[in-house]
Amino acid sequence: MLDILMTSDDPPAGVDWLTSSALRSGACNLVEGCLGDVIGKTILVVAEDPALGWYDAAAPACVASVLEEKGAVVKNLQVGAPQNHAITAVQQALDTVDEAIFFARIGDQGRFEPLYRGPRSVMSYALNAEMLASGYSTLDHKAMVALKNAVDEVTLTARQVRVTCPLGTDFEGSPGESLTNGGEVIVSRFPMGAPKPVLANKFNGVIKLTHYLTPTGSKVYDPAFLSLPDIVTAHIKGARIDNITGPANLVAHFRQHYDDVAAQFGIDAYNIDSWHAGIHPLMGYDMAAKDDPVRWSQTVFSSPRLLHFHTCGMGPPGEICWMIVDPTVTIDGTALWENGRLHPERFAATRKIIETFSSLAEAFAAPVDAIGLETVV
Repeated sequence: MLDILMTSDDPPAGVDWLTSSALRSGACNLVEGCLGDVIGKTILVVAEDPALGWYDAAAPACVASVLEEKGAVVKNLQVGAPQNHAITAVQQALDTVDEAIFFARIGDQGRFEPLYRGPRSVMSYALNAEMLASGYSTLDHKAMVALKNAVDEVTLTARQVRVTCPLGTDFEGSPGESLTNGGEVIVSRFPMGAPKPVLANKFNGVIKLTHYLTPTGSKVYDPAFLSLPDIVTAHIKGARIDNITGPANLVAHFRQHYDDVAAQFGIDAYNIDSWHAGIHPLMGYDMAAKDDPVRWSQTVFSSPRLLHFHTCGMGPPGEICWMIVDPTVTIDGTALWENGRLHPERFAATRKIIETFSSLAEAFAAPVDAIGLETVV
């Protein structure tokens, strides 16, 4: 089974993706899991120009083919890179259809706040045929949604949560009103890879940051990321970045980056909204993060080896993302994530899901570890 994102968008020699049974399985999982019965419906497939280097053409083409086989009328629209505003042609297309599937970053921009009117859309994080044919996309979507809901139940109703990592991250607190008042996405995500975010306002501690600060996918700006070749420590008190410590030059660059992004969008630079960790055991990324840090962070986030924060701005997802590698998330004394491994068997609500869906149990028994980073530091 293919489980890892290819370094290139070109398929292996001899593979015809449009007739690949694994690819079609992933496409069916998307359609059936996110849309259900599509007979007689008009579905818009929004595909990002493959020349931009994020998405290929084969994955959306296969989904369109499966939709037609299942009785849908398909409309196709190719789009360019994300902008910081709604695109008129996209809205006009959405006004004429029943459902929409985005193989394009613009679909992710409105995952917490709507950017377009119209039906609840499907946002595909399967970027290419390899990913759509992999275990990441063929693992039962409905089972993953059930797991997500169970993880929400465990994490958001906890009394006390503590998060640590091998670099020295250590913060703790209560999820507070995260279950009832926290932000949640308004798109259907495929594959399902992250639970509802935990509000940060009742947490205190330190977070060790390295590798990169990256955008959250909400807005585009330049420079898009900041490299952190050494560890910078963020000291948090509730929903605030209280202090930044570390090498003087990196701290200065860190603060300047935050101030620049905040000034561009008129937002609160040092606010923290929320955090959550990945839950998909078969998310793999074998490209080097340094080749495209933005593509890396906006793709790999659903791996249990990554926990990410939404910072810089009020409300999720903010504009700057923090990525914590190999987190341990201890819920009322028991680690649900331990050193980057999700352990659903340790809580009744999540254990029930893996006992119900054997495919999930098998996936968690042999998770994919590749996240585009050779080492933690």
